Amino acid sequence: MKNKKEYMIIFVTVAALLMDILGREFAVKFVLPVWTDSIGTFLVAYLYGPVCGAFVGFTNNIIYGIFVEQELIYCIVGSMLGIIVGIYSKKRVFDKQFTTMTLGMGLALFSTVMAVMVNALLYSGNISNVWGNQVMLLCVDKGLPKFISYIAGQFCVEFMDKILTVEIMYLLLKIAHYFRKKFNKRFKTITQIIILAVVMAGVCCGKTEKTAAAQNKSVQTSKAGYTSETKAGKVSKANSENNKSEYNSELYSYIQKQYSKDEGLLSGEANDIAQTKDGKLWIGTYAGLFKYDGVKFVCFQDISSVKSVNCLYVDEEGRLWVGTNDNGVTIFINEDAVNVVDDQNGLLSNSVKKIVCDSHGNYYIGTSEALSVVSLSGGVKVTKTFKNIKNVVSMTADDNGNVAGVTERGEMFWISDGKLINTPKAVSKFKDCNEVYFSKAGQLYIGTTGNSIYIFDMESKKLKHKIRISGFESINCFYQTDNDKMFVCSDTGVAILGKNGSYHKINTNNFNSSIDSMLVDYQGNLWFGSSRLGLLEMCKSSFEEIFQNIGMTAVVNSTEKWDGILFCGTDDGLVAVKGRKKVSNQLTKRLQNVRVRCLKADSKNTLWIATTEMGIYKVTINKNGGYDIKNFTDKQGIPGMRFRNIIECSDGRIMIAGDYGVAIMSGDRVVNVLDSKDGMLNEKSLCLLEHKDACYVGSDGGGITKIDKNGKVTQITKKDGLSSDVVLRMVSETVYGGMFIVTSNGLCYMSKDGKVKSLDKFPYSNNYDIVCNKNGICWVLGSAGIYEAKIKELIKNVRSDYLLINSKHGLRASLVANSWPCRESGALYLCCDTGVVKVNMSDGSKGDDSYRMIMNYVEIDGEKVAIDRIDTLKMSADSRQITFAPEILNYSVKDPYISVKLEGHDTKRRTCLLSEFNKITYTDLKTGRYVFKISILDGYDGNVIESGSYIIDKDNEMYQYWWFRLYICIIAGLVLIWLTWFITRTCMQRTMLKQKLELEYAKKQIKMSNETILSIARTVDAKDSNTSQHSYRVSEYSVAIAKRLGFSDEKCENLRKMALLHDIGKIGIPDAILNKPAKLTDEEYKIMKTHVTLGADILKDFTLIDNVNIGALYHHEKYDGTGYCYGLKGEDIPIEARIIGIADAFDAMTANRVYRKQLDIDYVTNELKRCSGTQFDPKLVKIMLSLMDEGIIDVESLYARSKGETEE
Repeated sequence: MKNKKEYMIIFVTVAALLMDILGREFAVKFVLPVWTDSIGTFLVAYLYGPVCGAFVGFTNNIIYGIFVEQELIYCIVGSMLGIIVGIYSKKRVFDKQFTTMTLGMGLALFSTVMAVMVNALLYSGNISNVWGNQVMLLCVDKGLPKFISYIAGQFCVEFMDKILTVEIMYLLLKIAHYFRKKFNKRFKTITQIIILAVVMAGVCCGKTEKTAAAQNKSVQTSKAGYTSETKAGKVSKANSENNKSEYNSELYSYIQKQYSKDEGLLSGEANDIAQTKDGKLWIGTYAGLFKYDGVKFVCFQDISSVKSVNCLYVDEEGRLWVGTNDNGVTIFINEDAVNVVDDQNGLLSNSVKKIVCDSHGNYYIGTSEALSVVSLSGGVKVTKTFKNIKNVVSMTADDNGNVAGVTERGEMFWISDGKLINTPKAVSKFKDCNEVYFSKAGQLYIGTTGNSIYIFDMESKKLKHKIRISGFESINCFYQTDNDKMFVCSDTGVAILGKNGSYHKINTNNFNSSIDSMLVDYQGNLWFGSSRLGLLEMCKSSFEEIFQNIGMTAVVNSTEKWDGILFCGTDDGLVAVKGRKKVSNQLTKRLQNVRVRCLKADSKNTLWIATTEMGIYKVTINKNGGYDIKNFTDKQGIPGMRFRNIIECSDGRIMIAGDYGVAIMSGDRVVNVLDSKDGMLNEKSLCLLEHKDACYVGSDGGGITKIDKNGKVTQITKKDGLSSDVVLRMVSETVYGGMFIVTSNGLCYMSKDGKVKSLDKFPYSNNYDIVCNKNGICWVLGSAGIYEAKIKELIKNVRSDYLLINSKHGLRASLVANSWPCRESGALYLCCDTGVVKVNMSDGSKGDDSYRMIMNYVEIDGEKVAIDRIDTLKMSADSRQITFAPEILNYSVKDPYISVKLEGHDTKRRTCLLSEFNKITYTDLKTGRYVFKISILDGYDGNVIESGSYIIDKDNEMYQYWWFRLYICIIAGLVLIWLTWFITRTCMQRTMLKQKLELEYAKKQIKMSNETILSIARTVDAKDSNTSQHSYRVSEYSVAIAKRLGFSDEKCENLRKMALLHDIGKIGIPDAILNKPAKLTDEEYKIMKTHVTLGADILKDFTLIDNVNIGALYHHEKYDGTGYCYGLKGEDIPIEARIIGIADAFDAMTANRVYRKQLDIDYVTNELKRCSGTQFDPKLVKIMLSLMDEGIIDVESLYARSKGETEE
C-alpha cells in the first residue's frame, strides 16, 4: 500500500510538471496575457505539501529555461510559489472564495516584486510576455518612470495569471470534494481531475512551436529598404568609379602600412587580393578567405569550401570567384556563397590555380589536372575541359575572345573563341614565362621567372619592348590602373613601367619578397599581396614621410633647405636628403653624433648650426663646391656651448639664443652678448624674434625681454598678460601686425600697440609653434597634432572648435617640442619623432575624399533582415529593437566624421569619427514612420561627402488598439473589485470582532456585577443566620411580581439586583441589635430603621444599576404613608420599592426569625389581605396572592424548607 502511494506521488508530480509546461506552451502559442505554468505546481503543493510544490515549480522553470534562457532564473520564484501555496493550503485557504482570491493577489504581488528585480537587473526590464511589455510601453508612453512601468507591466500579467490559477484550483477542489462526498474517494478523484486537466491542456496546446516563433512576430522584410543618394554597392563619385589617381614616379607621397598577423590577417600571407564592386577588399590565404573593410579583417570560417584559398577573381557582374587549394571554386554574391564548382560538377581537380573570364562570358578555371571551361548559362556547369593544360600559374583574356596562359613549366598556351590554337610565333619562342597580361590597348605583357618583361603588339604581331629590371626576380603580376599606369610585381619588388621601355622602382622598404598580386582600391590606394609577408597598403596622403622613403627613423629637431639639400638636425647628428635619397658629405660626417638643435640659412647663403655641447657652426660653400666649416665655442666669446635658436636680423647680424644668454655675431665676430647684466630676468633663452624694429628674447621662466633699436631693455611677464613666463615661441602675423606668443600652458597675442592678452578659448594648451600663411590661415603645432585656424578668429578669442589635423588626416608621426621646421614656398618640413614629414599648407587637411557606404542588413530583435533592393523596411509592432550596421569602406589614412540621425526619434544628429563609429541601436520605437539618415562629412560641421537614407515603418503597437485598452480596464476593474471586497470585508470583520469583544466584555461586566451583588447580598444575609438567603428570595419574588406587571427583561434584571441589595444597610447595624432574639427597644428599633438610609448612602455611587438605591431607601415606606423613613404613600413610592416592600414582608412572615418562628400560611395570606391599601399596594397584593395560588411561589416547599431549618 505504501509503495502504491509513492508511485501515485511520482505519477502526479510528473503529470503536474507536464501540465505546467503544456500550460506555458499554450499561453505562448496563443499569445495569452498569462503564464498558465503554475497550475500543476499549486495542485501538487496542495496535495503533498510545500516541498513537492517547490520541486515542481523549480523543475518546471529549469526545463523551460533550457529553451528560453530568460526563464532559468525564475526557478527560484517557481519554487517559492510552491512553498507558499503548500503552507497556506494547510490553512484551508481554498475553502472560501475570499481567501482564495486573497491568496491569488498575494502571489501576484510576490511574483511581481521578484520578477521586476530580476528583469531590471538582467534584462533591461523586458518581460517575456508581449502583453506585459505592451503595458510597460503604454506606461512609458504616458510619461511614467521606467521602473513604475516595469512594475505595471509585470503586475498585469502576474495578477491575471495568479487569479486564474487559484480560481482553477478552487474549481477543481470543489469538483473533487463533490466527487469525494458522492463516492468517498477523495485522493483518487483529485488524481483523475489532474489527468483530465493535463489531457485537456495537451489537446488545446496541440503541436507546440518554438518559443521564439510563438511570440507571433511578423517582421515584414519583403518590402523593407531605403532611399539613398548612393545605393548600396554603387560609387558616389565619377572619379571613384574610374580610380583616377595620379602617381609620381616613385609614389613618395604615399604612406605605407603593412598588414600581417599582428594587424588581424591571421595567416600572415596573402596569396591573392581582389576588390568587389561594393568596394570591399578580399584576401585569399591558406587560412581561408578574409574580408577587409578598412577597420578589421573578418575570416569566413563558417564556409567550409573556402578553407584554403589560392586565387580570387571578380567578374563583370561583381561576383567573387574563390579558387581554393582543395575544394574547387566557390562563387560569392554579396558575401553569400551561392555556388560551388568542384570535382562533383565536372572539375578534374579541386586544386584551383587561376580563374579568368573571356569576352564571351566563359570562365576558365585552371587546376592542377586540367583547364576547365565553366558556363553560367542555364546553371553553373563545366562545358569543356583541356586535359593537357595542367598547373596554370597565370591567365589573361582580351576583348577579342582570346585567352593566354602560362603553365608551371613556363610554357604558354593560347585559346581563341573557346578553341585551343597554336601560340603566335612571336610569343612562343620565349621560355621560362611566369606571367601574362593583356593590356587595355591589346598589348600582351609577358613576365619571366627572371627579370625580363616582353611587350608584344598584338596587331602587328611584333615585339614592342623588352625590359629588364635590375634586381628583380620572377615577374609575378601585372596591373594596369584606370589611368593606364602599368605596375609590375616580382619576388623582390615593385615597379612602374614607363613609356618607351622605361621603369621606375617603388620603394616598398622591407616589403620585398614574393609580391604576387596587386590592386588599386576605389580611393586610389595601392595594395600589394605577398605569399610570405601579407599585405602592403600605400595610401594617398598630404603628408610625405621623407624618412620612411630613405629607410630610417630619427627624432628631428630642425630642418633647413640649403644648397639644394634638405638638412635635418637630429639628436645623433645631421641627416642630408637630396632628391629623396640620403646623402653623406663633409658636413654630415663632421657633425656625426652631435646633437643639432637649430639650422638657419641666412641671406648670404651661409648655413648656421646651433648644437648642444659643441657651440655654433658656420658653413659656407667654397669655390670647389665643398664646404668651409667654422666652429665657434665659448673661447671665441659666445655664452656657453648649448644653443637652441638662430635668427638673422634685418641688418644682417645673426642672433643665437643659448642657455647662458644671447650671442650677436657679424661675420665671424661676436659683437655682443646679452645676459642678466643687460637686464634679462632669465639667461636661458628658448626663442628669438625680430618684430617691428625690436628684438624679442623668450626665456625659460623670465618672460620676454624686448630690446629696441636704441638698446632699451623692457620686460614682458605674466603681470603684463602672459599666461606663463616660459615662452616657447614668438611668431609675427601680418593681418593685424601683432605677434603670437606660445607659452608653456597656452597661447597669447600681443597687439601692435604692445598689449598682451591670453587666447584662453583655444582648445589645447600643450603647443609648440605657430606657422602663419599668407592666405590668413595659421597652423598651431602641438603634441595633439596641428590645429588649423583663421588668424582673425584666433585673435578674437571666441571660437574653440578648430579643425585638428592628426593621424585621422594622415599625420601619423608626433611633432617634436622646441623644434624648428623650415618652409619652402608652400611646403612645410615638420620635425617629428620618426623623421621629417613634408606637407603643403594649402592641402594638409584636404584631398580627394571618396567613401562608400553599404547597408546590407539591419538587425531586428537580433535577427538579420536584408535590405538590398528594398524601398521601405517594415517593422512589426512587437519588435523591440532595431540595429543599423552600415559599412563605411575607408582604406585611406583619413578618419572622416560620420553623422547619423533617426528622424522621428532623434532631436539632433549625432556626429563622431569613423574610427569611433559602431552599430547604432534603437529600442522601443513608437509606431510611425522613421527615416534613418547617415552622412559622411569632411569635418565636424563640414560639407556632406556621402549620404544615405533608409525608411522604416513600424506598425501600431498592441496597446494602441481599443481591445487592449479594454484589457487594461478589465484588470483595473478586477483589482478594484478585489480591493473593495478586501477592504469592506476587512472592515466588517474588524467591526464584528470589536462588537464580539465588546459583547464579551459586557457579559463579563454583567456577570461580574451579578456576582458582586450576589456576594454583597450573601454578606448581608450572613450577618443573620436566620435570614440566610433572604435577599435572594426577595429578589425572586420581586422579579415574579414585576413580570406580572409587564416589566421588560432589562427592568426585571435591574429589579433583581435592587432586591438583592435592599438590606445592604444592615451592614452598618450592630450584630447585637440585628440578631437580638427579643423584642427591640424603641432605641434599638430606631437604630434598626437607619439601615435604609445607610443602604442608600452605600449604593448612591453604584452605577452598574440604574437607581439601585431606590430599593434600599424606600422598601419600608407604606402605601398609606405611615412607613419610614420619608413617609411616602401611594404612587409616590417608587414601584420598585413597593414591589420589594411586599416581597420583603412576605419573606419575613414565611421565614424563621431570631425573635420568632415562621408564621402560618393562612395568617400570612390574611395579613396580606388585611394590609392591602395600608401597608401594601392593593394591586401588588393581588399579584402576590395569585402567584401563591398558581404555585409560582411554591409555598409548600418554602414551609418544608423552613421546617427543616427549624428542626436543625
